[in-house]
Amino acid sequence: MKRKLFAVLLLWLLCPSAARAQELLPSVWQYYLEQLSDEGDDETAEDMLELYESLHDTPSNLNDTVALLSVIPFVSDLQRERLRLYIKMYGALLSVDELYAINGFDSLTVELLRPIVKAEPLESLQPLTLKELLTHGRSNLVMGIGGTVEQARGYRDSIYEGDNLRLMWRYRYKYKDRIQFQLSADKDPGEALFAASQRRGFDFYGYSLLVNDMARWRSDGTIRNVYIKRFVAGQYHLQFGQGLTLWSGFGPRMTMNTGINRYAQGLRPNGAFTEYGYMQGVAAILSLGSRWNVSLFASYVDRDATLPRNASSNSGVDWVQSIYNSGYHRTTTEVGKRNQLGETLFGTHWEYRNSNLRLGMTAVATLLSKAIVPATYVYNDNAFRGKANFNAGFDFAYRSRRVMWFGEASFCANRPDSMASNLSPAVLAGAEFLINSSHSLSSYARYYSPTYHNLHANAIGQNGTPQNEMGVGLNYRGRLMWGGEAVARADWYRFPHMKYLAYAPTHGQEYNLMLSRASRRIKGLALNVRYRYKERGRNITPSTQVDGRYLLEQTYRHQCMVDVEYKTGSWRLVSRMGYAHYHGDVTEAGRGLLFYQDVHYTPSTLPLTVAARIALFDVNDYEARMYAAESDFIYNYSSTLYQNEGCRFYLLLRYDITPHWNIGFKYSITAYSDKDTFGSGYEQIEANHRQQWRLQIRLKW
Repeated sequence: MKRKLFAVLLLWLLCPSAARAQELLPSVWQYYLEQLSDEGDDETAEDMLELYESLHDTPSNLNDTVALLSVIPFVSDLQRERLRLYIKMYGALLSVDELYAINGFDSLTVELLRPIVKAEPLESLQPLTLKELLTHGRSNLVMGIGGTVEQARGYRDSIYEGDNLRLMWRYRYKYKDRIQFQLSADKDPGEALFAASQRRGFDFYGYSLLVNDMARWRSDGTIRNVYIKRFVAGQYHLQFGQGLTLWSGFGPRMTMNTGINRYAQGLRPNGAFTEYGYMQGVAAILSLGSRWNVSLFASYVDRDATLPRNASSNSGVDWVQSIYNSGYHRTTTEVGKRNQLGETLFGTHWEYRNSNLRLGMTAVATLLSKAIVPATYVYNDNAFRGKANFNAGFDFAYRSRRVMWFGEASFCANRPDSMASNLSPAVLAGAEFLINSSHSLSSYARYYSPTYHNLHANAIGQNGTPQNEMGVGLNYRGRLMWGGEAVARADWYRFPHMKYLAYAPTHGQEYNLMLSRASRRIKGLALNVRYRYKERGRNITPSTQVDGRYLLEQTYRHQCMVDVEYKTGSWRLVSRMGYAHYHGDVTEAGRGLLFYQDVHYTPSTLPLTVAARIALFDVNDYEARMYAAESDFIYNYSSTLYQNEGCRFYLLLRYDITPHWNIGFKYSITAYSDKDTFGSGYEQIEANHRQQWRLQIRLKW
């Protein structure tokens, strides 16, 4: 009997799959990733890609609008209400394409949703039993290794503790949308493994348990009521309102492809390899009837922090200069920053909801084991100082026919050492207007006080945190007369106080335009054009002064990307031409040129995916740099930065050995023609090129 079971298992793992290999990251998701990278929002990009991977394996059901609310962050409240009304009037959706028939769903949103949703009949909620969990639960194991062929200075001179390999693994168990358990480990290049400062093995371990819809049942097997809508233990993120009072994890600071109004997920598990910014402890969303929910959360995390100069990690110093958020622990200095600051966070969020109105109130207290005393710089006199901070806020969303009004008002309360108490506000409000089935318009305004402090906030704006900023903006999405689609955004802003690289009040503006059109004559041919203009004020140099005042200039950056995509059968070809230009009132102009050709091949007779790119670039100024997303494996997707002059090539192969087992390999090389070295600092390679590789294995059962 045991031999028979072993034979069945072996055949299950080794028999070639007749199924077609899975497609790599779709173009519309790559565009979104590039936008986030261009804004320096790497944490959000990582969260977005993990969301894609999770939902691609187990898509969310469009007909279960309640579940959809909690997992898809880039669908607006107005779109959700339209979806609810459509299902109420016409019944359950039969396909994802039916979204095009719902007012407010443009093709960009639909294509973002397509790979991560499905349209199927609803299943009734069933009691959880061990048999049910073992029978219908799904497990997923990912293991990966990668490295660089050339040795950088940090390895040659033994500055880094470990080798140049990246090692990772992640196990996840998921039962429908109700239970998820995740355990992961990650070692970055340069970090030690079971040696030096890493005696416990990997540098980072991730873990979380998620349970949805904990209900009371009657004796006949029917639901009496759902009393806990969501519970998470371990590492998690909290998202409420528009991000002013409490928001961690996925949350782009500016929007392009989606609406302005954010939908807060409330509570969700942390990503497998997100090493900072998360909470750790327990949190729950309780149901108090059909219209009221209350969220309770408590967290304690040891965060990395920068110590005062000349202080050692074991010196017992009772203050730190700043929170350190890179996640790297390769050198003695980086290792010395590990777990230097204990953070206790607790609070609550109350929410009232009916068919047209949502009201929320949030209160959160943050207590630190050591005071934060920032280093003295010209620009940071308004930075947070102290050991405690309190934030409270009120948020709302109200739908009136075709208009969705939304906003949030928040304040902080803290008392820096030897200074007066600080009570400062932050306010954001806006509206989304559905003009008709083809056009929508959004507008918003914001004011964030220079002294508003929040260690866990992420709202719309030009800064990394909602502080020292005021501005207004407009978004437009619509179908054009000639058959194409347009997405446009304009943002006008001002920084009323000095900031990093701008030692005086400054102002700026940003304009984005994306045009896309599928050919009517040639099937599979599509054109996408993106243009971005950004003006901002900054120092001419950090030390240029006249009569004691720093001299600033306005800088201007233009960027245009043109993509031509052609799909036919097993082939997908993408050609891109990019141009960037940067100059200032005083600063000399810099420019960047980029051309690449992508080839994707997925044969119908083999479960094989082949992706390759050849890129040529000429960028003579860092401010004219350009990003381009590449095909890659889960937890390795990134946008490549193009600067200097040279070329880049990569080849990716992925083979689905069975429907439950695939293996992939990627090789890339970037070579400069205008430099004799590659990289800088500890990452400098004594050659004009860098070769990288990675291998990943994935099992599903």
